[in-house]
Order: sequence, then structure tokens, then C-alpha cells
Amino acid sequence: MANHLLLLAATILFLSPPTVTAADSVVLDMDGNPVEAGSRYYVQTLGSRGASRGGLAAEPLSGICPLYVGQHRSWTNQGRPITFYPADPSQKNITLSSDVNIAFGLNGLCRNQGVWQLTSNGDGVFYVTTNGEIGNPGAETFTNWFKLEEALPGTNSYKIVYCFLVPVPAGNGKSHPDSEYCEQLDATLPGPWDLSLLSLVPIDNPLPFFGFVFKKVTSTTTATSSSY
Repeated sequence: MANHLLLLAATILFLSPPTVTAADSVVLDMDGNPVEAGSRYYVQTLGSRGASRGGLAAEPLSGICPLYVGQHRSWTNQGRPITFYPADPSQKNITLSSDVNIAFGLNGLCRNQGVWQLTSNGDGVFYVTTNGEIGNPGAETFTNWFKLEEALPGTNSYKIVYCFLVPVPAGNGKSHPDSEYCEQLDATLPGPWDLSLLSLVPIDNPLPFFGFVFKKVTSTTTATSSSY
């Protein structure tokens, strides 16, 4: 795994700006409704009770900011809601394989919008922090863009994915398009309180909780976590 992460660290310079072309398959929430851009959702897991984990939140590791995104170990803690913002601002629903920003919301302490950003510690280990920005697709914001892919067919469960572009060497005088290499987020790193921090793992790794599911926040939804 260490060598694998070091390889990713070496290829991060070859990431390309996100595209704004959406896939045809709409991401669905736990109730089977399309996941809407701009609405708030709790991120839960498909498993139940002992086979599940809690929701997502963000806490500091040292100092105050940035905050690091993690998953509660207790399935009874639903964490804090997130919002999806697609690269194409005219897109009303979130679709598979399309680039999206993910954000917890305004944070007065860190003076930002809580936007997820892939961050490296310099030793080949990647974290997700909340000091990104919404929109402005381009080379300067490539670490702010994620994708959703299907986890288990027919269950409305998903993987949260980050994709790298790996240059393909030219051969016989011919150029080749870059190859996209994607990994998924899983709560694998120890964090503060009862959080396990999100990091990258191979996209074909089976998730212990069978995938993420999204519960829309409504007027009757109640929060059970005081974490940001």
C-alpha cells in the first residue's frame, strides 16, 4: 500500500481539470429519489447496526484548521450533512461519473465553505480536508473534484471516488490519450474522537459497510452529532 500511495503522489502533477459532461445515470438517495444539486444529505452506510458505520464529520488534527473529514465509528451517529455541487452549474441532479464538489457548509471558525479537498501529507498518504472551493473547474482546483460510482447494483449505494490522469508514453511516433486512474474513499486512518479519517484505497476493494447511501435532510430530520 505504501508504494501504491507513493505512486499516486508521483502522478498527482498529471491531473487534469474536471470535465462538465454528465453521465446519464442519476444518483438516487435512500428513498429512490434523484440526489439534487444544492440540497443537503446525510452520508450513511448500507449496512445496518454492527455491519454499518456512522455518518461523516470533520475535526482538526492539530491546531484549529484545516478540518479533516472522517466517518464516525458508531452507527448511531449520523454526522453532519453534505451538499453536492456539480461542475456543470446547470445540472439539477447528480449523476454517476460526473465531477462534483462536496461540502459540509459554511464554517465560521475556519472561514470557509467546508469544501472537500484531497490533501497529501508529503509522504504519499492522502487525506480529505475542508479547505477547498466550489466551482471554477481548472488545473488550480483539481484536488476539489470527486465522483460517485455505483457500489452494489440495485441498492442505491455508492463509492466516493477520486480520479488521477496518468500519462501514457508515446510509442512508434504516435501519441496516446492519458489513462484515467481512480481510487475510492474509505475510513482507514485513525482520527480524533470516534472518527476514522477518509483516505484513498483501490477502487475494487470491497467496502466493509457495502457502500455509501444518502439521506436527504428535511424539516423532520434530526441531527445526532455536534461535530462540524
